[in-house]
Amino acid sequence: MNTTSSDGTCEVAIGELGSPMFFGPSTITIKVSWDTDSNVIGAENVTEIKTDLHNDGKSLDSDNFTVTWHGNIPTVTTHGEEQSDQSYTFNWK
Repeated sequence: MNTTSSDGTCEVAIGELGSPMFFGPSTITIKVSWDTDSNVIGAENVTEIKTDLHNDGKSLDSDNFTVTWHGNIPTVTTHGEEQSDQSYTFNWK
């Protein structure tokens, strides 16, 4: 799942690493990239975290994530059937 801020300077990519084992958690990555200078290729700031999502062994889909934007600062909230919602706010400055 990918989403981009309204000004196009920040992108959030959420992915699953492998698949859950039996009814175990899924390991996910949340990668946030900011384009810090549109005139320079590769001028970006990247933050990536890995975390577990407890979703009763099911594969992940878009219902497991909500991304809200405050300008180009994203907050990613994960939703799993066997856990409370977890929120992560990313700000590169």
